[in-house]
Amino acid sequence: MSTLLDPGPTAPAAGEAGTVATGGVTRDVEVAALADLVENPPRATLAFVDRGAIQVLPVTARLAAGRHLFSLPFEPSPDLEGLEVVLVIDDGWYWFELRGMSVRGTAKRVDPATAEASRSQPWYAIEPRRLLAWDYGTIREV
Repeated sequence: MSTLLDPGPTAPAAGEAGTVATGGVTRDVEVAALADLVENPPRATLAFVDRGAIQVLPVTARLAAGRHLFSLPFEPSPDLEGLEVVLVIDDGWYWFELRGMSVRGTAKRVDPATAEASRSQPWYAIEPRRLLAWDYGTIREV
C-alpha cells in the first residue's frame, strides 16, 4: 500500500519526469517545460508527517542555483530539518490550464542568504528524491 510520502515502486530517478500513462495518454512533461512556473510560483504547498499526522501548509517557494527552496510564512513554524517533505507548485484555474510540479525529498535548513530572503523565517532546501511535472494543456498520446 502506498502512502502520501511513499513514492511507490515506479518512482523515476531525480530530475526525470515520471510517465504515468492511462489508456495511452499522458499529461507529464519535463520539469524544464515549467521553468516560468518554477521560477515564479503563484502557489506552493508543503506536505509532511508530524507526530503521525499529515500536515499540509502553504509555503513561500523559489528556485535558487538549481535548488528548490521553501519557507513557512508564519511563526512559530515547525522544525523540518531531516524530514521527508513534498513540495507542490501549481498554477491554473481551468482544467486545460492546470500545470505544476512536485518535489519529494528531505528538507535541509539553509542560510536565508542562500534563498536571497529575509532572515526572519527559516529556509529549507529539498534534497530531491523524485520530481514530477504535469501540464494538462499538453495532453497527448504516448
